[in-house]
Amino acid sequence: MSDTSKFLADIQRIKKHVRADNGGKYDGRKVCEQISSLFASSNRNAGDLARSIADYWLNSYIFASADVENEPSQENIDRITVFQNFLDGDSDEDYSILTGDDWETLKDFCDDEAENLDLDSLQNFMSIILDNGAL
Repeated sequence: MSDTSKFLADIQRIKKHVRADNGGKYDGRKVCEQISSLFASSNRNAGDLARSIADYWLNSYIFASADVENEPSQENIDRITVFQNFLDGDSDEDYSILTGDDWETLKDFCDDEAENLDLDSLQNFMSIILDNGAL
């Protein structure tokens, strides 16, 4: 199972457990907060960069949603998955779901965390950002 497949399976598991823990009632806010925590903990090697991306996803796409209680939408699952692929260094990924603001934010996060990232990871992140026109 690939890292992406495992991540998606973990998201489905979170959704199932939150519903079960709430007597069958879905709580999108709680699900998304747990997905954000999963993202950060699954990417410890990226340090605060992963936490920053997770917080950005949560605040920009989930909490800004008109229907927070039914999040994450498939689009927002796709978006957090693309962020996961970014941290995995997958340069072949289709990053079209990300906006110009997303790329600028990723660039800023990488700049902020540059001294805490290993050089190979930083170069890979910046290469992906450059390939997607954000530099």
